[in-house]
Amino acid sequence: MSTLNDVVINKLSGGLGRRTPDQDMVSGLLFDGAETDDLKYGELKRLLSIEDAEALGITESYDRDGQSAYYQISQFFRMNPSGDLFIMMTPEGEDFENTAFQTLKMQENANGALRQIGVIQKNVTDNDFSLTIDAVVVAQNQANLAFNNYMPFEVIVEGKGFDAATAATATDLSGINAENVSVVVAMDPATARLNGTGVDNDGNPIVTPNYTNTAAVGTLLGTISAAKVSENVAWVEKFNLAGDGFRTAGFVGDTKVATSGDLITLNDKKYIFARTHTGLGGVYFNDSHTCSEPTSDFTYIESNRTINKASRLVRTALLPKLNAPVLVDPEEGTLPPSVVKSFETLCKAALERMVANGEASDIDVYVNPFQDILATSELNIKVEVVPMGTARRIQVDLGFKNPFGINAAA
Repeated sequence: MSTLNDVVINKLSGGLGRRTPDQDMVSGLLFDGAETDDLKYGELKRLLSIEDAEALGITESYDRDGQSAYYQISQFFRMNPSGDLFIMMTPEGEDFENTAFQTLKMQENANGALRQIGVIQKNVTDNDFSLTIDAVVVAQNQANLAFNNYMPFEVIVEGKGFDAATAATATDLSGINAENVSVVVAMDPATARLNGTGVDNDGNPIVTPNYTNTAAVGTLLGTISAAKVSENVAWVEKFNLAGDGFRTAGFVGDTKVATSGDLITLNDKKYIFARTHTGLGGVYFNDSHTCSEPTSDFTYIESNRTINKASRLVRTALLPKLNAPVLVDPEEGTLPPSVVKSFETLCKAALERMVANGEASDIDVYVNPFQDILATSELNIKVEVVPMGTARRIQVDLGFKNPFGINAAA
């Protein structure tokens, strides 16, 4: 585009480090790699910008021999300049499943603050996708333990070794039954072609990043952190992925699908990849799949994030009541209306903000008065969240209309 010579000012956002009161954006990135002077194995560091990563020694030059930490972090903050990202490193060369095993430790080190964790791996020499599947299974086990310990999180696993050309025989992720884990195989083709070698202007060899076995975990993680818990990261109107480091839709290693039907196959098999839409510029995720059956209540990331947020809010509201005395009807031993109402109101008050924020359609809380708390010392409360719907398919009936025939009949 031709323009007049000028001094151009681009207004940026996120420089003041302002964060929303909600903690839904708090994310983690777990990777294996070489220690730096300011980042050691097992240390948890909080980043509020890409400059914070650079101060720890995670710079562009850190991404060598298959490492992609800097790329992933930069993409996270590109998608969410106001994001809140914790990073932790495991020993270089760690097995992928051993890295994934550290997700719970990372969450514990963060005092349960992490809502979603991305797991990437440096190794590029072994293109065995089964190692990714092993990491998914381990990550789900850790997510289960985290939920049982009241610190739920979602896991985004890098699709190492994925080959889009084999869509027909690709592993069906829905059969893994990992409802808190997603696998991303999207990648910018130009970035995926970087293979660790190059030449300068004089023809001398230089070392460049090797991203031939890298997936866009940071892009997805940043998008999730920018979204409300109820929002699908594939929402076209809101989440355009196109930008520096991700210009066009592609797969790990710049592999190609043979037919457009392969995209449907990969979508049915619950992979998260990038796509375009005819008639509209930009690059977008296909959906927000988790590695679970389509019939599961938790087959989408936003479903998990919604229920995870509700569980945190309800527990926080009820925790002060733990071991508190509960009045019972002196004749029946049941819960009187005042007690029922107080607990129902307490839970509803904690969750009403989700409805107001468009994160849930409605909240229903019920305390059955006919429960024998004197015998069991247990108070049962039923909380139901009516989630937000998602327009995954929009169908339009379009045809011609001839007004003459209508008027003639009249």
